[in-house]
Amino acid sequence: MSEVKNHPIEPSVAALKKLVSSIPDRVPYKQEIDKYLDELLDLTLEMRPPRIMVVGRCKSGKSSLINAICGSKVAEVSMIEPQTGQAQWKKYYNQYEGREIIHILDTRGFQEQTNPLEKDSAKTPLKSIVNAVSRCSPDLILFLCKASDVSSGVEGDLQALNEVYQVIYEKYSRKLPLICVLTHCDQLVYGSRWEKLDNQAKIELTRPSQTVLNNNLVNSQKRSNFIDIKNNVVPTVTYAEYYEGEGAEIDPESDGRWNIETLVKEMLKYLPKETKASMERTSKIKDFQRKEAISVVDTCSVLSGVISANPIPGLSFPIIGAIQTMMVTFIGYLSGRDLSPETVADFIATAGAGLGANWGLTTLSGEVAKLIPGFGSIISVTINAVATKAVGDLAIKIFIDQEVPEKSK
Repeated sequence: MSEVKNHPIEPSVAALKKLVSSIPDRVPYKQEIDKYLDELLDLTLEMRPPRIMVVGRCKSGKSSLINAICGSKVAEVSMIEPQTGQAQWKKYYNQYEGREIIHILDTRGFQEQTNPLEKDSAKTPLKSIVNAVSRCSPDLILFLCKASDVSSGVEGDLQALNEVYQVIYEKYSRKLPLICVLTHCDQLVYGSRWEKLDNQAKIELTRPSQTVLNNNLVNSQKRSNFIDIKNNVVPTVTYAEYYEGEGAEIDPESDGRWNIETLVKEMLKYLPKETKASMERTSKIKDFQRKEAISVVDTCSVLSGVISANPIPGLSFPIIGAIQTMMVTFIGYLSGRDLSPETVADFIATAGAGLGANWGLTTLSGEVAKLIPGFGSIISVTINAVATKAVGDLAIKIFIDQEVPEKSK
């Protein structure tokens, strides 16, 4: 599986790089401009969906966890018999724009007692998984175990997992990070008692299961040179009801998920840098989206400030214009929008006339605007870092917080 090519924002990136490269080396802070530009390009251009393998025993809740992470019904769940057949990489898409958001290797359950509902030419779950990882390496592996089953046959699961890791290491020379996930934690108590517990009480209730599973993992790691186990077992509840239809989102009135944000936070620690924006976007957790967006705004503000402090006749305005365009587009992307000129156009339309009045934006002439392919006719340009930050903050408010400015209501 290859990384995304011909990135939609690439025309503006190419124009920006061309403009900056034309700055004479004698211009003060040229090296600093290059440094911040490289950082900005790393954040916006080198993006791809994360590749995550989900493994565990049959009925440990693999498909339900995938849905809980994505916040929508992307994987089928069987209540009785094993559902998943052949382990294969599945690409999940944003239902509005059709762009890939995450790649999941959904696998057959370890130690399954009956054949899965879906077909698989492999005779065993282990062979099925090995076939899939031989074609493409995951970025991270989630090992699932029901909170009530941590003392029941886990060693067999870990032995199978160790064999998978050995195949990955021999083929890719990589020790992939492993995060352990406790599922069905709400079943540790009877009936509706779980919902009456506060968050700390839920953590304490699951702690014995966390300890037992962690001890099993530590013992397994001592016998393996291939597994990179992270010292954290994350307890979760994945229960949620979804609206009708494939890819349907969660009904907020029936959202019983618990601790999924903590799990996503752990995943973000160990995923490759180029996959984090897509993961934050997929999880639809605003705190993560906002943190990444603020990082981009800060970088763009500093870069705009350096350029504004060292005016370059004929170049300062178009460079800052391209920077702002990329900033607004990227923030829109984090929120689930497409990487396209329409995202910037929608931002300006939503912000309304108050955008220019409030932030002191200066409109480029038509000739200068044409230097920014695909975006020049719809973007206004600020002349200093304060204005760039203000535009970025407004983009966060509109796209991520989904707040409409008073003047445009």
